Amino acid sequence: MTEIRFGDPFLRRIVCALGMMAVATFGIYTIGQLRPFISAVFNVLSPFIVAFLFAYLFAPVVSVLQRRLKFGRILGTLCLYLIILSALTAVLFLLIPGILSELSRLNQAVREEIPSLLKRFSEHAFFQGDAQWWEVVRQVVSEWQMDLESILQHLLPSMKSVASGSVSAVGKATRGIYSGIEWVFAFFASLSLVLIIHFYLVLDWERIRPFFMQHIPRKYRASVLAILDKMDRAVGGFIRGQLTVSCIVGSLFTLGLFGIGFFGFPGLRQYSLLIGTAAAIGGFIPYLGAIIGVTPALLIVLFSTQMDWHGKFIGLFAVALLFSAIQAVEGFILQPKIVGKGAGLHPLAVVLALLAGAQFGILGMVVAIPIACIIRVLYQECWMHRQREMESETDGVS
Repeated sequence: MTEIRFGDPFLRRIVCALGMMAVATFGIYTIGQLRPFISAVFNVLSPFIVAFLFAYLFAPVVSVLQRRLKFGRILGTLCLYLIILSALTAVLFLLIPGILSELSRLNQAVREEIPSLLKRFSEHAFFQGDAQWWEVVRQVVSEWQMDLESILQHLLPSMKSVASGSVSAVGKATRGIYSGIEWVFAFFASLSLVLIIHFYLVLDWERIRPFFMQHIPRKYRASVLAILDKMDRAVGGFIRGQLTVSCIVGSLFTLGLFGIGFFGFPGLRQYSLLIGTAAAIGGFIPYLGAIIGVTPALLIVLFSTQMDWHGKFIGLFAVALLFSAIQAVEGFILQPKIVGKGAGLHPLAVVLALLAGAQFGILGMVVAIPIACIIRVLYQECWMHRQREMESETDGVS
């Protein structure tokens, strides 16, 4: 009978995998139990987290301006803000009016199609006897339509006026959309706090690491510096790479849906920019951008009145094929080539990190992957340190 020893490589891998799964499960459970406390701390630190992420992303731009144009740190930081403001202004002029027009058309389509669709469902034999339930559904849909219509009526003309240079429309949009001044004040207070923290982080970015290293004992500085460099490459590789991937995914969805729209689905052509923009924004979280892109596209095809069910099936197949192609490009080309080299995370580790981060909302999912990158680096360093100690002990015994 073959003796199974723990030293066997295969058994050791199984035990290691089971141990990691147990630790991950226990970690997610512990995070869930401590969620109220962690959420309170997370809410307090959220402006600092957001400011740090943006500073981490844009601080290299200031360093480049310093080296290439011989700017001082303050002047380089102000130039960075000027560049960001110019980019946002360009987006406001070029994209926002088109997106809001698509939202207005979407609202009109919902008002026209949803009631007739609900009526057809309620008249079907399978749903007979549930008249009271269908009445509740109609009431909820009508209330949602009124809210959406009210928002768009105030938002669309006001934002178009802002894009054309009318400052007074901002106040009208604010009064029309938000009924309470407290929410507006809190939003701008948080935004101002983030901008102030971001400014000082970018300004003193080059001093943060030396200040931190001064408080590390001299004999550990080389090891700590090597670990920080690996963390910087992993987190920076993920953030910059994922931004690139999300922009590419959003562009592919926009172009793909715009092309499918010429084959009998004008709704896809009309809303392609809106869907692509949403997919690009959501794409910063792995796997979320593609889901955001494909879900409304499938609903638009399903609720299209210009096609019979045979045409709808072809449209659904085309959207599903586009989704599969984009997923394949993202999974086999973009993620390994752009993100994978820097982050170095297994897809299963990404899913576990997202599940843990989802306990704290969207911001938690955004910071989950960078935190997972840091944990991976620390784990590898601890494991390599242990391996070196074991090799030293083995050499000493021999």
